[in-house]
Amino acid sequence: MNTDLHLVLEYKKPKLFVRVLLWLLGLLFLATIASLIYFDVKSNQFIKAFTASANITKEEFLNTVTAVLDQFQSDYEKVAELPKKYNFLILGTDKLTGREGEPELTDTIMLLQLDLESGKIKTLSLPRDLYLDDYQTKINALYFYGKEKYGEDAAQLPKEVIEKIGNIKIDHVLVISIEDLEKLIAIVGGIEIDVPEAFTDSQFPVPGVDVSEVSDPKILYEEISFEKGLQNMDSVTALKYMRSRHSTGDQGTDDARSLRQQLILQALFSKMTTIRDPQIFGQLYRFYLDRFSKNLTLEEIASIGAVFLDYSSKNEGKNIEFEKHQLSIYPDDENGVIYNPPLWQSEQLWVYKIKDLAKFSESINVIFK
Repeated sequence: MNTDLHLVLEYKKPKLFVRVLLWLLGLLFLATIASLIYFDVKSNQFIKAFTASANITKEEFLNTVTAVLDQFQSDYEKVAELPKKYNFLILGTDKLTGREGEPELTDTIMLLQLDLESGKIKTLSLPRDLYLDDYQTKINALYFYGKEKYGEDAAQLPKEVIEKIGNIKIDHVLVISIEDLEKLIAIVGGIEIDVPEAFTDSQFPVPGVDVSEVSDPKILYEEISFEKGLQNMDSVTALKYMRSRHSTGDQGTDDARSLRQQLILQALFSKMTTIRDPQIFGQLYRFYLDRFSKNLTLEEIASIGAVFLDYSSKNEGKNIEFEKHQLSIYPDDENGVIYNPPLWQSEQLWVYKIKDLAKFSESINVIFK
């Protein structure tokens, strides 16, 4: 008896749970594809906007990103061996249009430490009128004399001197003119400053006036005022706030001016951490290439970035804190490390001098450890 064997395949609808799971997987797949397409489009838009603002080619951008990421990965693998503190010397020169004939001095002399052990950025402003007996000049003229000694590397002289008197190693020197700083603040769209004390300065120098040809005070100077409290400042206003020297009361002192410089730096740093616009990123990158790339390379930035990521991962994204410092002044502080000698002792020059070099160095090392 022959028996035919028939194989019957019966299709059964999947259970509800399986159908929902398949539907979700399909939706996830489509969403992933859409996201990749969107990211590709957006990334190309980002690159296009960035490169146009930075005035570089797409090839230069991709090659730079690849090199920096390779450096970053290499550094992150050995992050335990990398330093956790980086010391910067920031020199703000008084170079201005209309004042080309005058010696280029440093209105701002600031030590800054990025401390990725404690999660702090520490700043200390050195008074521009600090007179150094061993060099027979004020500290703000070292950059000018550095041009005579080192040519284009003029910042080498103030670096050497400040390392010596402060007994501190400086890793990087950043030099920026007043006009450069104004441009940088303009790029980020202004900054927010919490002004601690109101003041008026009736003798603020008007920029762009040729002092070799103009002597009329009404043309050379203008009156500026600032109210106490939180306020948005554009680049021109922020620079006026930082540079003011002739207001009445405490705000007319070098100490107040130094504090304002630190407030500007803190506000600028805070604003830069919020930027997401590729065009602004591109302008900042162009600014970096033109001003800082010789003294702080992308490879060095990648190393600092690796240490920062390690700090952030260990501290659950804790924000970096700013810590502002000033030198103590004798006799206001009986332990002050600098003092203002009587005019007859300083040949009629209003200056600060170091009271005790060992204590001066010690005070700096206490701050930067």
